Amino acid sequence: MARVIGAVVFITMATAIEFNQIGILGKISMGHKHTSGWSWHLGVLLLALTLAAACKGQTAQSDSAASNTQPLQTETSTPGAPESVPPAPPPPPEGAYLAQLPPEQTSQLTNLGVDVVAPGAVPPTFSVVDIRTVQPDAEAPGLDMGASYMVVYQDPTNRCFAVEFAADGMGTPPATENRIPIQSPLFNDQDYGLNYGPFQDEAIRVQFPGSNLYSDWLIGPAGAYRLIGSTYISDFFPALKGCQDIAPEAAVSIVESFTVLTPQAMGDGFP
Repeated sequence: MARVIGAVVFITMATAIEFNQIGILGKISMGHKHTSGWSWHLGVLLLALTLAAACKGQTAQSDSAASNTQPLQTETSTPGAPESVPPAPPPPPEGAYLAQLPPEQTSQLTNLGVDVVAPGAVPPTFSVVDIRTVQPDAEAPGLDMGASYMVVYQDPTNRCFAVEFAADGMGTPPATENRIPIQSPLFNDQDYGLNYGPFQDEAIRVQFPGSNLYSDWLIGPAGAYRLIGSTYISDFFPALKGCQDIAPEAAVSIVESFTVLTPQAMGDGFP
């Protein structure tokens, strides 16, 4: 900038001197007294205009350079450095237990000394609302009563189902109008089924006119297991009277997900 201004001053002064000389010559030849003063004022005016133009051009050039200058995008990673390890998944939410059974309830069931079977896949929004266990009385073996349990599930829309175990005393329930096959890997995919709807027998249907939902008894080493619906649940748990059955297809999926909760066996097959 200083060099530009210096050059402009030099050129302007030279021009002013030239005009002054012209003025002197004009004064001699034409006889005018004030030609020299006019020439000097014209030179000063030219100097001011030239300096203003030079400053404006320099400012515009600086603004252009500033507007085109952007910070460089640099890579933060170091060449050859190992890729960052993705964060570990968050822990499961509180209460996320197999079969929705927290440790204290699982212990309550396993203390019966039998293979505890429960759903491996509980439908969303369902939770355990009640558990009933019966421990055989060793001091009264004549009663011939084995261990048993029921685990009852319910959702906010008042649908319910339960898993039942009985060491003995299982009978064959009456046939219903509908039946869906069940293929449970835990019970070797035997010819089991889910029964639902009214009873086929008219006399039984008159006595028990409502709809039913229950699976066959699935036989294991310690006893038998099955899924039951609202009709049976209401008989054993009066507080749940009026709850509604789940869809038959959902009941089949639950039975086919049955798994063993005892420490000796978790998954397919009994110990």
